[in-house]
Amino acid sequence: MSELNKIKLFVALGVVLTFVLGAISHFIYQWSGKNVIAGLLFATNESIWEHIKLALLPMFVFFIIGGFLFAKKVNNYFFAVFCCLLVTINFVIFSFLGYTIYTRKSILPFDITIFALSIILGFLTAYRIFFLKKFKYLNVVGLIGIIGIAIAFFTCTYHAPQIFLFEELYVF
Repeated sequence: MSELNKIKLFVALGVVLTFVLGAISHFIYQWSGKNVIAGLLFATNESIWEHIKLALLPMFVFFIIGGFLFAKKVNNYFFAVFCCLLVTINFVIFSFLGYTIYTRKSILPFDITIFALSIILGFLTAYRIFFLKKFKYLNVVGLIGIIGIAIAFFTCTYHAPQIFLFEELYVF
């Protein structure tokens, strides 16, 4: 199998595994008896912020493993990961807010579709960046960004700001 095909397979597996593991992880915090450590990693409530974590943990794990396999075989690996996370986060936020402005409620099939599309778009973004010209400092920017996202999600789980992203939503 060529390197290009391996990278394509890596991205396709990332999409599928992130979706499946993210869907399963929706329930882990409750199954754990609301364990504090589980709360750092998995959704603790029905807010937009906590639902973004459904994609982020599988993505983090997948890209850590992928880093050992592909970081030296593609360009700007860590920057690509950072951009993947940003695209996923922003697509969830803006798509969800976009449709709920009109519907005034959350609709589960729409939410699942947004979740799937955010993952696909995130991984496609990473794939495209893998093949851009290599820039010397982009991976440093990417690593700083990835660490920043991780810190934000760990911190905001138990110290959430009082803004709409952290308000509990109910699916109808």
